[in-house]
Amino acid sequence: MVALFAIFIFMTAVPFFSLRNMPALLLASVCFLASPVFANETPASLWEAFQAEPDAFRQKHSGGKITISAVVANTNISIYLTPVVSLVDKSGDEIRVICVLPRTDAGKLSSFKQGEKVKMTGNFYAAKEDKIVIKQCHAEGK
Repeated sequence: MVALFAIFIFMTAVPFFSLRNMPALLLASVCFLASPVFANETPASLWEAFQAEPDAFRQKHSGGKITISAVVANTNISIYLTPVVSLVDKSGDEIRVICVLPRTDAGKLSSFKQGEKVKMTGNFYAAKEDKIVIKQCHAEGK
């Protein structure tokens, strides 16, 4: 929806600007639509960055995708009826990162095994005092 709105604004603004400004307008619309991707994170690296500077962490990751390499601590269904995979660096660590899968992927939850290494990508949602939440997650190869 945001993408359609941005394209609409771009298309309606073009007649008001000279054609020599077209590349700048196109670049601005592409930058607006792109979201940052943070790759090769671990639960510990995310948690340490959040603990060091919570506000800066939230601002940096807001609206961005995070790819995280971790070990499955457990799986469950949240109180909101969404499938959840809890991630740690190694078995026995305290759970600090939670990946929420789309409701449509609830059937995939059984494919995650405790202690299994996974690489998951999702949208940063929140960083709270006890955990980091990533939504719309999907795992490579699942």
